[in-house]
Order: sequence, then C-alpha cells, then structure tokens
Amino acid sequence: MEKRKRRYSSRCAGPDRRRRVRRSYDEPAMSVLYTNLRGASRGAVLITVLWIVLLIAFIAFSLAADARTEVLSARDSLDSKQAFLMAKTAADVFFQNMQTPGTLRGDTVREEHGIYIFPFDRGEARVHLDSDAGFIDINAADDKLLASMFDSLGVDELTRNQLVDSILDWRDVDDIPRLNGAEVDDYGQVLPGARRLPRNAGFQTVDELLLVKHMTPQIFYGRVEAIARATAYRRIRGVRELVTVRSGRGDVNVNQASEGALAALPKMNDDLLAKILAERAEKRFADGQDLIGRVRELQDSETLHYLTTDSGAATTVVSVATVQPSGTSRTVRLDFSRQRKMNILSRDPFLFRYVEEIRFQTWRY
Repeated sequence: MEKRKRRYSSRCAGPDRRRRVRRSYDEPAMSVLYTNLRGASRGAVLITVLWIVLLIAFIAFSLAADARTEVLSARDSLDSKQAFLMAKTAADVFFQNMQTPGTLRGDTVREEHGIYIFPFDRGEARVHLDSDAGFIDINAADDKLLASMFDSLGVDELTRNQLVDSILDWRDVDDIPRLNGAEVDDYGQVLPGARRLPRNAGFQTVDELLLVKHMTPQIFYGRVEAIARATAYRRIRGVRELVTVRSGRGDVNVNQASEGALAALPKMNDDLLAKILAERAEKRFADGQDLIGRVRELQDSETLHYLTTDSGAATTVVSVATVQPSGTSRTVRLDFSRQRKMNILSRDPFLFRYVEEIRFQTWRY
C-alpha cells in the first residue's frame, strides 16, 4: 500500500516537476535574449543619433561655407572696385600732368625707370606711357595679316574671307565690292555723311568693327567653348583684344605685342611663338638684327615682315592698381592723341611756333 502511494505521488509530481525544471532552464535563456534585444535597441538608437548629429554638422558646415563664400565674394568685389578707382584716379592725375606739366610737383608720387608710383592707403597704382604698336592696326593691316588674325581666332574659312573683304571695302573710297566683301548696297541703307555704311574711310574706333557685315559678337568679344566632352572649357579671344586704330602701322612691336597678337601674324607657329616669348622674357629685343640673331627661325620667315622693335609715339596712359592685402588688381587705359597746333606769338611782325597739344580720347577698362 505504501509502495502504491509513492508510485502515485511520483506519477503525479513527474510532469509538474519536469515543467518546473524546464522553466528553470528557460529563464536564463530568456534573460540573455532580453539583454541582447535591449543592447541592440540601444545600439540602433546610438547609430540613429550619430546620423542625426552628422546630418546637422553637414548642414552647419554647408551654411558656414556658403557664408564664407559670400563674404569673400563681397570683399573681392569691394577690393576690385577700389582698385579700379585707384587706377583711374592715378591715370587721370598723370594725364593732367601731361597737359599741364608741374601738376605732380610736391606730391608723394615717385618715378622708377619710367614708371610712376602713386601711393594709396590700401595699396598703390603704377602708371606708365604706352603705345598701340603692340596691336594690329585694322586701318593699316593688309589682307594676309587680317586673314591670319581671323584664322588664329578659329573663324571658319568662308566667314574669314567675308570679313577680310568687308573690312577692306569699309576702308576704301569706292563703292565696288570685292568678291566676298560688302559695299553700300549690301548694308541695305543709304545715309549721308558719317551715318553712311560702310564709311569708305578708316575705322575711327575699334567698336566700329561691330558694324561691319558678317561680324558677330562672338568673334568681336570672344567666346567660351567646351573641350574633352564638356569636362573642361577654354576661352577663345575676341578680335577686339588684338586690334587698334591708332598705330598707323602694318606691323606690330615684338616687345609690346601680347601672345595673342603675335600668334595672329602670318606663318606664325607654336614653336616660333614659344621661342620669341622665351627670348623676350630674358631680354627685350634691341632692334631687327638682335631679333634675327636670337630667333634665327625668323630669317627666312614671312612673319619677320610683320614684326618691328619701333614703339612709335606714346598714345596711352596705362595704370595698374593693386589693393593690399588681398592683392586684387585692376588695369585701366586712357587713350589720348597728339596734335600739332600753331601758337601765334605776334601778329606784327607775324611770329608763331608749333606746339604739341594733347587731347583726351577715351577710357578703356
């Protein structure tokens, strides 16, 4: 009987005991799982917070960069305007001294090797006299020089021929058009006097080229074109950067001409241009013999006929101002003319002398 009771109690207590044992085994696993889930939740929150902080920092840095760019842009704009005013003021004062010598007497302006230095509170302006001998004179250039100039600007052959003949037709005194040129009938109007197109006279200003038939703003002012599948860009010069109406010469001064003006000369190539520029950087060419001696490739080249070392009379005041500490600089040019004028000393007996009169023409910025 006692044995039967123990078997019964064992049979009854077996499942409960097993459940209690199983529960005792499951509780540590659930605790670990809960701890893992809690740790994972905290890690996700931490990562989210870090992303938010990173996003806020990125926005803050972007705003700071934009603000810095705007500040620098405003400062550069202000410095550029100040440099422009400094350069123009110095050029104007220098020109007044040319018209009335002695104007600069007593000022703090100093002269160094032909360059006049005007001090300002935030920098200085350097002024010197220059001529237009380094530019191509469209009133004196022949058809070869004009054609080579437009070739150097990337103008197509048909437009080049049209522009060359139209410029020559503008300059000549007749109304007979050249093969690709344009005379009065081609401009679609007949106006008397100075309003007549073409003028049948020399160009009075460089801007008159814009009135020539077949001339475009892209050719005159220059343009920007894409290279290497639009990943980079280059600027093509405009014809206005190469020409003048004031030198009266069919050649250019090799010591004053820009790289673009030299590149525009007939039969000029990259190697010859590089040689001329390298030699000029070392020392200015004294005369034609010095030029041929140092650049021997010119001896049998047609390019030599379009080069000179003669500067001619100065017709431009060049003023370059620099603002410190940014180093921003601006250049202005004041063009003037020299005219011979009769100055009567006495009428009885009649005595006179010729004097040079300097007249303002225009500003170039």
